[in-house]
Order: sequence, then C-alpha cells, then structure tokens
Amino acid sequence: MRARRGIYPALAVIFFLGVIGCGRSRALSEEGLQRLEQGKQTSALELFDRALRSNAQEPLALYGKGMLLSEEQITEDIALTMLKQAVQQGDLKEKYRIRALVRIAEIAVKRKDKDETLQNLSKISGAMRVIDGATLRRMAQIYLQLKEKDRAREVVTAYLETHAGDEETEYFLLRLYALELKDGKSAAKLCGKVDWQKSRHPRYLLNCSRVTAAVNDYTTALTLIDLYLKRQAGGAAAPGPDKAINELRESIVRKRGKFDPVEADF
Repeated sequence: MRARRGIYPALAVIFFLGVIGCGRSRALSEEGLQRLEQGKQTSALELFDRALRSNAQEPLALYGKGMLLSEEQITEDIALTMLKQAVQQGDLKEKYRIRALVRIAEIAVKRKDKDETLQNLSKISGAMRVIDGATLRRMAQIYLQLKEKDRAREVVTAYLETHAGDEETEYFLLRLYALELKDGKSAAKLCGKVDWQKSRHPRYLLNCSRVTAAVNDYTTALTLIDLYLKRQAGGAAAPGPDKAINELRESIVRKRGKFDPVEADF
C-alpha cells in the first residue's frame, strides 16, 4: 500500500515536468516562426530543433522545420514526413495547417503524383475564410499545373467572395480569365467590378484597358489607359509612357487594333 502511495507523487512530478516541457517547446516554436517571417532562417531552424528536443511532437516546430527543409530537394523527404506529422496534430493552428497542406501538394505535383496532390488540396475546402491570399494563389497555381483550370477559377472566386479588395488575387483571376480560360467577357466583367480608381498597381489598369477594348468597350478602355498614364506621369521616379502604350491608346481611340492580352502583358 505504501509503495502504491509513493507512485502518485512520482507520476505528478512527471506530469508537471511534461507540461513545462510542452510549454517551453511551444514558446521556442513561436519564436522560431517569428524569426522565419523575418527571413532569419538559420536562427529559426535552431529554435525549431530546440523545441523538438523538448517535445518531438510539437506541431509548430514540425511545421516550421518542415517548411524550411522543403526548400531543398535533398531534405524534401524529411520535410514531407514532418509536415504530414504537423497537420495530424489537432492543436496546429488552421492557417499553418493550410500552408503545410499546400506545400505538401506542391511537392506532390512536382513529383507528378496527381492523386496525392488532389487529396491534400481537398482537405483545404471550406477554409476560404482563414486562408491568406498568397497561399490561395499558390493553391490555384497547383490546379493550373494539373490542367484543372475550372478548379483554379472556383477556388479563386470562392476566396474573393469573402475577401473583396484583395487586388493581387483579383489580378490573378483577371490573368486566369484572359490567358488560361480565354474568357474575355468574364475578364471584362471583373474589370468593371474592381475599383481601379483606387488601385495601387498601375499595371492592373493597363491590362484592364486591353481586356475591355478586346470586348469593344472602348469608353472604359480609354478611361483606364488614361488613368494609367496619369499615374505613371505622377510618379516621381516613373518613366514616361513608351511608344507601345501610346500606340495602344491611339488604337483604342480609333476603335480598331489587336487588343487581346498575352503572357508578356502580365
């Protein structure tokens, strides 16, 4: 009976030390992720390794180290193992789980494993509210590599339903319509939805000018190219409009010419 009573304090000490170890590994991992976002990869990796020595199943450390190792082909297999372990942990934050799944899918598509790629992308469905624009565009790019253009369009449009005003993703969708899907009407409709007057990216104005001219909406096309030229002239270090831009404007004014955008435009 005395021996049994002695077990309980020992178990309590072990449990207490385990809690301390988990807390320490989480703190190290969070600091490592901060370093990673700052571009300090070496110090981030050191922190992830220290965290994993405290707790080999720490999801943030598995995620962080897995993402780092996935950048080199020689450590890609180790990275895959760590990322897959990370996404299986219930307490991994959703944004990191999504980024890990996208990275796993990127590796799978590079290895021409379509089933593995689609399986990982399917696990992200329903998470459009928490995904960030850069990760979403990577996800859509994977679908394009698989020649799944409609799926790429679907995930981008679904994302924009809850993230209106994400210009980078709107521009990605514009490019998708104009180049991949050859859907000039949808591209022009998108140009009409976006408030390009407030755009921070003058090149968006230029390409929307081409797109709207291609569907014979010359009034909008002229407004957009003039706004583009105004923006360029207003920039302190901006170069003057080149000959090709002036020729494009003249073609819009005359309502004749070849306006369909090409890869080089984007």
